[in-house]
Amino acid sequence: MLFTTTLVFTLHFLAVSAKLRTFNWNIGWVSASPDGLTRPFVGINGHWPCPPINVSLGDIIKINAYNGLGNESTAIHFHGIFQNGTNFMDGPAMVTQCPIAPGEKFVYEFKVTQTGTYWYHAHIGGQYVDGFRGPIVVHDPAPPFKYDQEIVMTLSDLYHDEAPNLVHYYQSPENSGSEPVPDSNLINEAQNVRFPIVAGKTYLFRIINMGAFASQWLQFGQHNMTIVEVDGVYTRPYDVPMLFMATAQRYSVLVKAKPTAVQNFAIVASMAMDMFDPSKISPKMLPSVTSWLVYNSAAPLPNPFEITPQPFDDTQLVPYDAQPLFDSPTMQTIYYTVSFGANENNQIRGYINGQTYVPTLYTVLSAPLANLYNPAIYGQVNPTILPLGTVVEMEIGNHDVGNHPFHLHGHNFQVVNRFGGAPSIPDMPNPWPVTPMRRDVIIIPGGGSVTIRFVADNPGVSLFHCHIEWHVEAGLTATIIEAPDVLQNSKPYIPTSHKTACKLQKISMKGNAAGNYKNWLDLTGANTSPPLDSWGALVNPPASA
Repeated sequence: MLFTTTLVFTLHFLAVSAKLRTFNWNIGWVSASPDGLTRPFVGINGHWPCPPINVSLGDIIKINAYNGLGNESTAIHFHGIFQNGTNFMDGPAMVTQCPIAPGEKFVYEFKVTQTGTYWYHAHIGGQYVDGFRGPIVVHDPAPPFKYDQEIVMTLSDLYHDEAPNLVHYYQSPENSGSEPVPDSNLINEAQNVRFPIVAGKTYLFRIINMGAFASQWLQFGQHNMTIVEVDGVYTRPYDVPMLFMATAQRYSVLVKAKPTAVQNFAIVASMAMDMFDPSKISPKMLPSVTSWLVYNSAAPLPNPFEITPQPFDDTQLVPYDAQPLFDSPTMQTIYYTVSFGANENNQIRGYINGQTYVPTLYTVLSAPLANLYNPAIYGQVNPTILPLGTVVEMEIGNHDVGNHPFHLHGHNFQVVNRFGGAPSIPDMPNPWPVTPMRRDVIIIPGGGSVTIRFVADNPGVSLFHCHIEWHVEAGLTATIIEAPDVLQNSKPYIPTSHKTACKLQKISMKGNAAGNYKNWLDLTGANTSPPLDSWGALVNPPASA
């Protein structure tokens, strides 16, 4: 494996080779049976699984989206893409855009200035549980490692019931707090996938956990993996026998093929069963899925093996660029606590610092300068407002018994400490390292804590949330508002389709969290509690509701 310095070449390539990549998407229902049971999935242009987006560094992605779902709104987040300068393209509904109503069109357009492995998914009402998710690969003209071929591998948990019903169950006052448990496990949205392998070649596997809930163990039979990228950040080569991946995490690994094509080998992905309420697990559940490295199509496929989990410490990874620890004499420290409890309606809600999240929109673009840094105007979104360039240290204490994979939009962050983990997630042996690992999703162990650092260099609104989709629906979310004055002064152009989406649904694009733009400190009428009868992205819930 050969690592090389490529900065000058990459910048030149970025300047001269950018292309507009246009995708026309009709988002609609598609019938499929990836594990043998037929059900509807959210597909694109009549197909499911949803297609990958393959682009090169510096390209412009343009998606002309049409919502053909009939009775569901939608919105698309491009996970891991910073959207620096295009914050309004980030995608979460009622945060950086209004939902896309059924029968309406919407345009996403942004330049990709990062290389690596990412993914897109619906960011509204638990909708990506129904399959609205797909890989994004941004190719580097000169990656710092050598390989012969690349393969995208996705892991995903599958539910037989549809998302609106599951959201309604989970947020019902009758539910004691147990999350819906998946029915089966998928690799590349299927089972029994075969990957053709040529003896002696080196393969780059880009692995994405696109699931809604389950963390996954992944192991290649009789093949080690060399990690070279995590969440879009190149790393120094690091050999591992298996991976432990939370929802939304990505790893790129090099796998060296055997020298001869004598036999084939199994690949096994297995859900972390300790995440689930045992009383909710179906006796028919299929928690593991097998695929194969096929060297010889005439040779038999081996039986799947059982994974024996080993401790997996992602904090030992070192970024290839050796970015030093972020530090500043004026560093701002933020303390978050994560917990769950019943609200006044007996709904089990996720809490950050004891406050539940209710979304607001466009306030930052319309507020008077005198009010921009006043968190009150943003309502109950757990707001933290940061001046441009602030170095932030964020400590998140998990008061829940379960692990929580937290994702920060618009950034990757340095992981500088982790404490109190289960055996599978070790404590960080040397906190505050000289060159900390960077990524955009980190597991916060049950009863433990994680400390991260990042620089507030992306003016706009960025969510910080647990990436277990049920917990997003339960409000386990905070909002980072970066340099709102700089964002206003940049006068971002909000596309016509974005304005139309708001207008058609009579959603205000100015004012505080209550839509009041005459008295910015009067939040009378603002949302202060979640809906009692939630059906996810459904526009018109069942008549019996």
